[in-house]
Amino acid sequence: MHFDYCTTANLDFISLDETTFRNIIQHPDLTVTSEERVLDAILMWCMKSDKLSGWEVVNELITNSTLESVFKGRLQLLNDLLPSVRFPLLPYFLLKKLENTSLSKQISAFCDLVKEAINYIECRTATHGNDHNVRFQHRRSCYKELQYICDGDSNGVLYFSGTSYGEHPWVNPVLSKVLVSRTYQGTCFAGPRMEDGNIFAWWMVDLGQDHQLMCNYYTLRQDGSRAYIRNWKFQGCMDGRTWIDLRVHENDQTMCKPGQFASWPITGPNALLPFRFFRILLTGPTTDASNPWNLCICFLELYGYFH
Repeated sequence: MHFDYCTTANLDFISLDETTFRNIIQHPDLTVTSEERVLDAILMWCMKSDKLSGWEVVNELITNSTLESVFKGRLQLLNDLLPSVRFPLLPYFLLKKLENTSLSKQISAFCDLVKEAINYIECRTATHGNDHNVRFQHRRSCYKELQYICDGDSNGVLYFSGTSYGEHPWVNPVLSKVLVSRTYQGTCFAGPRMEDGNIFAWWMVDLGQDHQLMCNYYTLRQDGSRAYIRNWKFQGCMDGRTWIDLRVHENDQTMCKPGQFASWPITGPNALLPFRFFRILLTGPTTDASNPWNLCICFLELYGYFH
């Protein structure tokens, strides 16, 4: 299971013994989206947290208390485990923010690691030779972040796939003018079908074997019709059969004109689960009285962490 999910969906990892937890965070094939997740997990484990929290919460706790009262018997283990965070891989702005926290001011190991990372980024020649240190190397099982910027941008996974992952100019990855095409379609719909006695309509995309996405944003575009969707689900799946809801829309009034783009964030633990298949599932009639179960969208784009 992905490290991000295991350390943000629940607190079960807090009960791991020291050896097991250490082996996990130091494993060479650890799959994680950001070193910030590793830092958060170490802080929560060391303080035996009773609720999910990030470093900002821990920083506030030690600002208003003492290290001993927050970390108790695991304070020394905190110093031992912090080098497992690959601080030089954190964004520079975040490192500068961490530099001025109570965590840095009160925990010498934390302060030294943050300063080392800042120095590495600002002047790599000053840390010549450190590239062989594991703390300065990207993890082998890393995901590429594809971040939503704006509706219709070129940052999503389908665009990325259409360029052979950045190797050449974009072409439609399925060589057709349906859904993943970046050309506006006046008429583009999936018709209704019966499933288990219920009527549905859906569009589905398959990222392909050996490809996965932890989706945190998605974009749709209405075709040229006025069949606006109001009730639907955005779902993910690994095997093509068992679907998990990533976002449920009920009486969503966002779509209101032909050709309109609209985007929504995916939040919660399921946003940290990797999927191969994604689909838009119409669960209620559209605003078109004549063909209420036609799912009329002409564009889909997905964002998140791609592997």
